Amino acid sequence: MSTATTPEIDITQYNTVTEGKATILFPKKNEVFYNPVQQFNRDMSIAAIRTWSEIYNQEKAERIEKRLAKAKESHLLTSKSKQSLDNVKTSNNFVILEALAASGLRSVRYAKEIPRLKQVVCNDIELDAMEAIKRNVKYNGLTEELVKPNHGDAMRVMYDCVGTDNKFDVIDLDPYGSAAPFVDGAVQAVAEGGLLCVTCTDLAILAGSMHPETCFGKYGGMPLKNMFPHEMALRLVLQMLQTSAGRYKRHIVPLVSCSIDFYLRVFVRVYTSPKEVKKSASKMAIVYECSGCHAFSTQSLGKVSVKDNGAEKHTPATGPSVNSLCENCNSTHHIGGPAWGDKIHDDEFVAKMLQHVKENESSYGTAKRMIGMLSVIKEEIHVPFYWTLARLCGTLHCNSIPILDLFSAILNAGYQVSAAHAGKQSIKTDAPSPVVWDIMRAWVKKNPVVMNNIPENSPARTLLAKDPTITVDFTRHPKAVSESRSEHLVRYQVNPTANWGPKARAGQKRKTDEQIFE
Repeated sequence: MSTATTPEIDITQYNTVTEGKATILFPKKNEVFYNPVQQFNRDMSIAAIRTWSEIYNQEKAERIEKRLAKAKESHLLTSKSKQSLDNVKTSNNFVILEALAASGLRSVRYAKEIPRLKQVVCNDIELDAMEAIKRNVKYNGLTEELVKPNHGDAMRVMYDCVGTDNKFDVIDLDPYGSAAPFVDGAVQAVAEGGLLCVTCTDLAILAGSMHPETCFGKYGGMPLKNMFPHEMALRLVLQMLQTSAGRYKRHIVPLVSCSIDFYLRVFVRVYTSPKEVKKSASKMAIVYECSGCHAFSTQSLGKVSVKDNGAEKHTPATGPSVNSLCENCNSTHHIGGPAWGDKIHDDEFVAKMLQHVKENESSYGTAKRMIGMLSVIKEEIHVPFYWTLARLCGTLHCNSIPILDLFSAILNAGYQVSAAHAGKQSIKTDAPSPVVWDIMRAWVKKNPVVMNNIPENSPARTLLAKDPTITVDFTRHPKAVSESRSEHLVRYQVNPTANWGPKARAGQKRKTDEQIFE
């Protein structure tokens, strides 16, 4: 990019980083946070916001058209009403808050790549970040009316608009670590039907690999780390969002929930409805995972029944959904949650977002991966959690079963099955755990294990001592091969770079050669 329009910037002090349509000046002293691996995050965010904005504006237009139709019938139609509809259809009419903006790259990309954006408020509490934001806005030829630099505490910015008509249509939370401290402000400050985009990078905590008590303190739920840690992490974050929103008579509708590399990213709409908030208990679940064979079961916290007159009755659920010991291997259970037990994706939204990416593939540097992940998400069946091939075969100490054979056996038994985007070689199915283990027993009968190599107290001995209770058919089922598999899409990303992962926290300046050798 030419420096002719910004002669006051000494370009020798910066490295340029180009991503999408934005080019930012990245200080060589590294005082502002930038992580190139998260381009996928930013690409997905732009695609999600663009898809949501089309739906959002269409809904606004339909509401105005209904009011116009009623006004016309009552002979109260005004030019102002018609102008409102024209504004929705043609003008730039929604506002984004990037609460923790750092370099401003994300906001600059939003301004240059999202149509009909009225303004993006680019907020950060660090003065170094403010200087970088203003510099990058100017360098990209944008006005501070479109990309508004705002120096402030993220929570204060969000709380200041609570109770006003100036709520943000989109709030983007992408902190270093957990988004939990910012959620209370975000669920209040987002507009009706608006979009919350939330990133959490503390996946080691959320996935349960360390300090489960810290996870409970931050997110209000216990993680489970063995079979399905990344989906459990997504569901814990969704539970936190709903619990926070429910305090203000609001509820969430998850559009797409993604487990990505070292972090997760969820996109949810927020609405105000005391009636829907009452249903939230029935959407929360305690999760039981066997400590031996890792079979799992969920138990809703609430129950909704409908009376003869159509009224809903809310009661505590009955349970538990498991015995004191696992019905498959007689081991004890680990207990996780409460976690979100309802859908984590909206099928219609995912299909529209996927179609958008396919039609605009050249606009996204990570388009192939976006198409792959969204395709797998689109194919996911709506049941909580998944098995993994490694855990199933590892538990029985047997040779690995070809995953298409396992899918076929489940389908031939009359159940649904799909992969899960959150784990490679994953099996998401509505088949109960005894059926899954019956299929594995049938596989072991065809491919025997050496029992002498299995410890006496291993769950494998208990599992293999039982005979299958169903007739297992491994004949290849026509639906065993998914569309994403048959098209050889990039379904699961390999490590993008050497030594990749979260970078150092912003504000840690790198020493120059002169400083090192002084």
